[in-house]
Amino acid sequence: MSNAQAQFKRRLAKALASPTLELALNRAMPMRRKSRAAAFAQDDFAALRDDLQRRKRAAIEHLPELLAQFTENAAKAGATVYLAQSIEDAQRIVGDLVKRQNVKLAVKSKSLATEEISLNEYLEERHVKVVETDLGEWIVQLAGEKPSHLITPAMHKTREEVAELFSKVTGKKIPPDIPKMVAVARKMLRQSFIEADMGITGANVAIAETGSLVIVSNEGNGRLVSTLPPVHVAILGIEKIVATMEDALAALKVLSKSGTGQRLTTYISYITGPSRTADIELSLTTGVHGPKEVHIVLLDNGRTTMRNRPEYRDALDCIRCGACLNACPPFQAVGGHAFGYKYPGPIGLILTAFHHGYENAQGPQTLCLGCNACQTACPANIELPRMILDLRQEMFDGESIGMLKGNALNFLTYQREGKWLGLAKVAQRAFSKGEGLVSIPGVTGWRYLPKLPDKTFLERRGLGAKSKATSLVRSQAAGQSVLYFPGCITDNLFPAMGDSAVEALNGLGAEVSIPRKAQCCGLAHMNSGDRATAKRLAKETIAMLEQETAQHIVCTSASCVVAMTQDYPHLLRDEPEWAERAKRLAGRIKDFTSFVDGVAKVSPGALAKGESGTVTYHDSCQSTNCLKLGKEQRRIIQGVVGAELKEMEESSQCCGFGGTFSIDYPDISKRILKHKLDHIGETGAETVVTDNPGCIMQLRGGLEAAGKKTRVLHIAELMAEQMKNHRKR
Repeated sequence: MSNAQAQFKRRLAKALASPTLELALNRAMPMRRKSRAAAFAQDDFAALRDDLQRRKRAAIEHLPELLAQFTENAAKAGATVYLAQSIEDAQRIVGDLVKRQNVKLAVKSKSLATEEISLNEYLEERHVKVVETDLGEWIVQLAGEKPSHLITPAMHKTREEVAELFSKVTGKKIPPDIPKMVAVARKMLRQSFIEADMGITGANVAIAETGSLVIVSNEGNGRLVSTLPPVHVAILGIEKIVATMEDALAALKVLSKSGTGQRLTTYISYITGPSRTADIELSLTTGVHGPKEVHIVLLDNGRTTMRNRPEYRDALDCIRCGACLNACPPFQAVGGHAFGYKYPGPIGLILTAFHHGYENAQGPQTLCLGCNACQTACPANIELPRMILDLRQEMFDGESIGMLKGNALNFLTYQREGKWLGLAKVAQRAFSKGEGLVSIPGVTGWRYLPKLPDKTFLERRGLGAKSKATSLVRSQAAGQSVLYFPGCITDNLFPAMGDSAVEALNGLGAEVSIPRKAQCCGLAHMNSGDRATAKRLAKETIAMLEQETAQHIVCTSASCVVAMTQDYPHLLRDEPEWAERAKRLAGRIKDFTSFVDGVAKVSPGALAKGESGTVTYHDSCQSTNCLKLGKEQRRIIQGVVGAELKEMEESSQCCGFGGTFSIDYPDISKRILKHKLDHIGETGAETVVTDNPGCIMQLRGGLEAAGKKTRVLHIAELMAEQMKNHRKR
């Protein structure tokens, strides 16, 4: 195990063992998501993100020219500009300035770039006292820790912990009253602003046409740091440069809403060179009430390399709002010290690889469970899920899967020994926990697992079998042909679910056929980083499905649908012929919900007669974040089936399954699941409905282990159940 990997393991163990971390994150993160949603409620978010994405991509495309233009215009305005190719270059530049200016005290506003280059440690080694002035940064500095969030550095600390820390620093008892603690910080930091020899900031944006820096803050410390000391040093990545003021405004329109849920941040400062006056005989003089010198350090440190890698280039569009962190379920479970390195969260996984080496990204990237919530929240629409998978595949060595995970993958992909499978079916009887579930002591206490069925779905139905339409309800699918692709989990673990899907499709008037071969789509291997096996399985799936003549290919696994329709073209990008075949095939593949709502178009109330009970709906990750579904399922549940829908809080938050993620990190999966089960329980609904077999496995097992009687059904099972009731009537 490498030193970086060992450090990651220690950070993760510490996070999971912390008695307060989970409390702090659970207090902060749901509130941050709600405030963000409220801030964008009156906006066309899609239009705003498209505009920002277009402008940022243009800036990165023309970065060399914009870098030269910014440098020239900033110099004309009186600033001195430096280009640092590496961390060492940046440290040396600031170190030389500190030495030349005889700096003893430096005050800082929040700057991710200074964390990237470990500037505080570098300056302290040179006997410079560094005082962080952002409240969160100051808290973690006093605690001897590092920031755990891009926007909220001390998010990992409870108010009680902060009060205890302040009491220790001041020698007085400070209560856990937030306004009083803020007053303590204000009083203690005020003199540092006045006495500082140098102010160090980052910048949110740099404008090439004017040579200006844009600094956004809420506390006002950014203005004090950049105004009161005689020397201002700004350190920022070269990707912060945009062409025009309009480009900067596009970022500002979404930055505060995405980051803190504000319509607009409290302070937005435009800094163009040092302070100046010409009030006396129009003679220009610098250094009035603001700094006499402004030094701007533009940091590369892997950014040009990232720009030259098409797979990762768009990560340079990041505006450091932290929305991807706030949306990330594993981040809420363990925080940014474990889920990251110097840059935390989903975007941090990519930045770490290029700024601090793949070895420091290797451990944290395994914490991504592939929910895709980060891209949904990103105001620049960065394809972080795809980038993280690409990074994982680059790091894959074939040895990190482990026996338990490897056996699970082999089982799902039909690479299993019959004799061992038979023994497992016999052995599971000793661990039976209710209908269709098993509990293994020490392994499944928090989530029971499904029993291995006597026969898989394909064995029960027969390869290549067909079933005729029963036409129980009128629909536009009548007379159409459907190939039902069950997916591995349905086939191997939930054959009754597959039966319900076929019955529902037949009931809609479609003739349904079954694949002539048991085939895994390769999703699990893709998510595990095993690109070679994933490509092989993808090609096998494409070749098999191309031979099927049905008009539609319908799958009850939203995850499998996303893999086949969205992931295959990228996975096979190095083989254009296969990528093109994948794109053609994608036009025939539909998830069950889209088929019912978009093809069958069943009339409202078609199955609404009789009692259907109360239902709450869990939006699976791939369904909501990739397929962009949500209203469709509710039209089926409320309109077609006629059930009473009780919406749960944060219905689209992940349940914690994540495929083999729950094998790799059961403690994290358990924490994520608990939130979901709590929200389900709050609705009082009799049944939870979703559209993904993995979620059903997680929710059904979790509810049963918790002693809850709530049913968990696939939306196809709900429809099939109502069709049976409809037939009886």
